[in-house]
Amino acid sequence: MMTTELLAAYHAAHYQVQYPQGAFTLRTDSPSDELAQLLRETGHTCAAFITACNPHSWPLSEAENALAQQQLAAELAEHGYMTIPAIGLDPAGEWQGEASFLVPGLDLENAKSLGEQYAQNAILWADSATAVPQLVLLAA
Repeated sequence: MMTTELLAAYHAAHYQVQYPQGAFTLRTDSPSDELAQLLRETGHTCAAFITACNPHSWPLSEAENALAQQQLAAELAEHGYMTIPAIGLDPAGEWQGEASFLVPGLDLENAKSLGEQYAQNAILWADSATAVPQLVLLAA
C-alpha cells in the first residue's frame, strides 16, 4: 500500500545512473542535462529507470534481489533494450540502495507493464523533449 511516507521517499531518492561516459543522478521532477545528452547520444526519445528489487517495497535478501535483477536484465535484453546500471539511493540513509537500470528507449506503456510484472510500486520515466524524470505510480 502506498503511504505518504513511501511516496515522499520516492520523491526524495537519488536515482544514480552509472553511465560509462560519466555517472549522474536523476531526481524526480528535475530536468537532467545529462539524461538529455544521453538520449541524444543513443538516439532515443525516452528512458525508464526501473528495478526488480524489493517488490512492493518489501525488503528481500540480496540473493533474491540479485536474481530478480538478472531476470529483468534478461527480459530487457531479449527485447533488444540497452541497460545502463543504476541504483536508487536514500539520501537519508534509512534504506539500502536498490540495484536498478536506466533503459533508453523503453516507452511508458512497456515500462509500466514491466514495473507491474516485477511488482513495483512505481517507476521513473522521462521523454527527450523535457528530460524531466516523472514518478509514475503503478497499480497495486
